[in-house]
Amino acid sequence: MIRVPGERPFVPKITPKEANKEAEKTEQQAAKPQQPVPSSIGRGPELDARAIAVRLSALATEAKKREISADEFKRVLDEVITLTGLKEPEAAMQAASKKLQEEIEIELQKIKDNKDLMEEAEDWQRFADLLERMGPQQAEAMLGMLKASIHDL
Repeated sequence: MIRVPGERPFVPKITPKEANKEAEKTEQQAAKPQQPVPSSIGRGPELDARAIAVRLSALATEAKKREISADEFKRVLDEVITLTGLKEPEAAMQAASKKLQEEIEIELQKIKDNKDLMEEAEDWQRFADLLERMGPQQAEAMLGMLKASIHDL
Protein backbone atom coordinates (compact mmCIF):
# COMPACT_ATOMS: atom_id res chain seq x y z
CA MET A 1 0.00 0.00 0.00
CA ILE A 2 1.31 3.44 -0.94
CA ARG A 3 0.29 6.53 1.01
CA VAL A 4 0.40 10.02 -0.40
CA PRO A 5 -0.19 12.84 2.14
CA GLY A 6 -3.66 14.35 1.77
CA GLU A 7 -4.83 11.59 -0.57
CA ARG A 8 -6.64 8.35 -0.08
CA PRO A 9 -4.33 5.35 0.17
CA PHE A 10 -3.64 3.67 -3.16
CA VAL A 11 -3.95 -0.09 -3.12
CA PRO A 12 -2.84 -1.81 -6.32
CA LYS A 13 -5.33 -4.38 -7.51
CA ILE A 14 -3.99 -7.90 -7.86
CA THR A 15 -6.19 -10.46 -9.46
CA PRO A 16 -6.25 -13.97 -8.01
CA LYS A 17 -4.58 -15.34 -11.18
CA GLU A 18 -1.60 -12.96 -10.78
CA ALA A 19 -1.29 -13.83 -7.11
CA ASN A 20 -1.14 -17.53 -7.97
CA LYS A 21 1.53 -16.93 -10.63
CA GLU A 22 3.71 -14.99 -8.18
CA ALA A 23 3.30 -17.67 -5.54
CA GLU A 24 4.22 -20.37 -8.04
CA LYS A 25 7.37 -18.47 -9.09
CA THR A 26 8.59 -18.10 -5.53
CA GLU A 27 7.81 -21.76 -4.81
CA GLN A 28 9.75 -22.87 -7.89
CA GLN A 29 12.72 -20.71 -6.95
CA ALA A 30 12.67 -22.05 -3.40
CA ALA A 31 12.36 -25.63 -4.63
CA LYS A 32 15.41 -25.35 -6.91
CA PRO A 33 18.52 -26.07 -4.87
CA GLN A 34 21.48 -23.86 -5.67
CA GLN A 35 24.13 -25.96 -7.34
CA PRO A 36 27.77 -25.14 -6.59
CA VAL A 37 30.05 -24.32 -9.48
CA PRO A 38 31.44 -27.65 -10.62
CA SER A 39 35.18 -28.09 -10.76
CA SER A 40 36.80 -29.89 -13.64
CA ILE A 41 38.06 -32.67 -11.38
CA GLY A 42 35.70 -35.63 -11.42
CA ARG A 43 34.02 -34.73 -14.71
CA GLY A 44 35.90 -37.12 -16.90
CA PRO A 45 39.46 -38.26 -17.47
CA GLU A 46 40.26 -35.58 -20.05
CA LEU A 47 39.14 -32.76 -17.74
CA ASP A 48 40.88 -34.32 -14.72
CA ALA A 49 44.14 -34.57 -16.64
CA ARG A 50 43.84 -30.97 -17.82
CA ALA A 51 43.10 -29.66 -14.31
CA ILE A 52 46.03 -31.59 -12.89
CA ALA A 53 48.34 -30.34 -15.65
CA VAL A 54 47.35 -26.74 -15.01
CA ARG A 55 47.88 -27.15 -11.26
CA LEU A 56 51.28 -28.80 -11.78
CA SER A 57 52.31 -25.99 -14.12
CA ALA A 58 51.35 -23.38 -11.52
CA LEU A 59 53.25 -25.25 -8.81
CA ALA A 60 56.33 -25.61 -11.05
CA THR A 61 56.29 -21.88 -11.79
CA GLU A 62 56.03 -21.04 -8.09
CA ALA A 63 58.86 -23.45 -7.23
CA LYS A 64 61.06 -21.90 -9.93
CA LYS A 65 60.43 -18.41 -8.53
CA ARG A 66 61.39 -19.58 -5.06
CA GLU A 67 64.50 -21.29 -6.40
CA ILE A 68 65.57 -18.14 -8.24
CA SER A 69 64.97 -15.98 -5.18
CA ALA A 70 66.94 -18.45 -3.02
CA ASP A 71 69.82 -18.42 -5.52
CA GLU A 72 69.72 -14.62 -5.64
CA PHE A 73 69.80 -14.45 -1.83
CA LYS A 74 72.77 -16.82 -1.72
CA ARG A 75 74.61 -14.68 -4.27
CA VAL A 76 73.95 -11.51 -2.28
CA LEU A 77 75.00 -13.21 0.96
CA ASP A 78 78.25 -14.46 -0.62
CA GLU A 79 78.96 -10.95 -1.90
CA VAL A 80 78.33 -9.46 1.55
CA ILE A 81 80.59 -12.03 3.20
CA THR A 82 83.32 -11.18 0.66
CA LEU A 83 82.95 -7.43 1.24
CA THR A 84 82.87 -7.56 5.04
CA GLY A 85 85.34 -10.39 5.53
CA LEU A 86 83.12 -11.95 8.18
CA LYS A 87 82.40 -15.67 7.98
CA GLU A 88 79.08 -15.70 9.87
CA PRO A 89 76.24 -14.74 7.48
CA GLU A 90 74.13 -12.91 10.08
CA ALA A 91 77.06 -10.82 11.33
CA ALA A 92 78.08 -10.06 7.74
CA MET A 93 74.57 -8.86 6.90
CA GLN A 94 74.47 -6.66 10.02
CA ALA A 95 77.88 -5.17 9.22
CA ALA A 96 76.83 -4.50 5.61
CA SER A 97 73.60 -2.94 6.80
CA LYS A 98 75.47 -0.70 9.24
CA LYS A 99 77.93 0.34 6.53
CA LEU A 100 75.09 1.10 4.13
CA GLN A 101 73.34 3.16 6.81
CA GLU A 102 76.51 5.20 7.36
CA GLU A 103 76.83 5.82 3.60
CA ILE A 104 73.21 6.98 3.48
CA GLU A 105 73.80 9.36 6.40
CA ILE A 106 76.90 10.79 4.65
CA GLU A 107 74.88 11.40 1.46
CA LEU A 108 72.09 13.02 3.46
CA GLN A 109 74.65 15.32 5.12
CA LYS A 110 76.01 16.30 1.69
CA ILE A 111 72.48 17.14 0.56
CA LYS A 112 71.91 19.25 3.67
CA ASP A 113 75.23 21.05 3.13
CA ASN A 114 74.31 21.76 -0.49
CA LYS A 115 70.96 23.07 0.66
CA ASP A 116 72.72 25.42 3.09
CA LEU A 117 75.02 26.62 0.31
CA MET A 118 72.04 27.22 -1.97
CA GLU A 119 70.28 29.22 0.75
CA GLU A 120 73.45 31.26 1.29
CA ALA A 121 73.74 31.90 -2.47
CA GLU A 122 70.12 33.03 -2.54
CA ASP A 123 70.83 35.43 0.35
CA TRP A 124 73.81 36.91 -1.53
CA GLN A 125 71.63 37.26 -4.64
CA ARG A 126 69.02 39.16 -2.62
CA PHE A 127 71.78 41.40 -1.23
CA ALA A 128 72.99 42.10 -4.79
CA ASP A 129 69.42 42.93 -5.85
CA LEU A 130 69.12 45.29 -2.87
CA LEU A 131 72.35 47.06 -3.85
CA GLU A 132 71.10 47.38 -7.44
CA ARG A 133 67.90 49.06 -6.28
CA MET A 134 69.83 51.57 -4.18
CA GLY A 135 71.14 54.74 -5.63
CA PRO A 136 74.94 55.12 -6.07
CA GLN A 137 75.28 57.20 -2.89
CA GLN A 138 73.22 54.75 -0.80
CA ALA A 139 75.21 51.79 -2.12
CA GLU A 140 78.54 53.51 -1.33
CA ALA A 141 77.32 54.36 2.19
CA MET A 142 76.19 50.74 2.72
CA LEU A 143 79.53 49.35 1.49
CA GLY A 144 81.37 51.87 3.69
CA MET A 145 79.44 50.65 6.72
CA LEU A 146 80.28 47.04 5.85
CA LYS A 147 84.01 47.90 5.46
CA ALA A 148 83.98 49.68 8.81
CA SER A 149 82.25 46.72 10.50
CA ILE A 150 84.76 44.28 9.03
CA HIS A 151 87.70 46.54 9.96
CA ASP A 152 86.46 46.70 13.57
CA LEU A 153 86.46 42.93 13.82
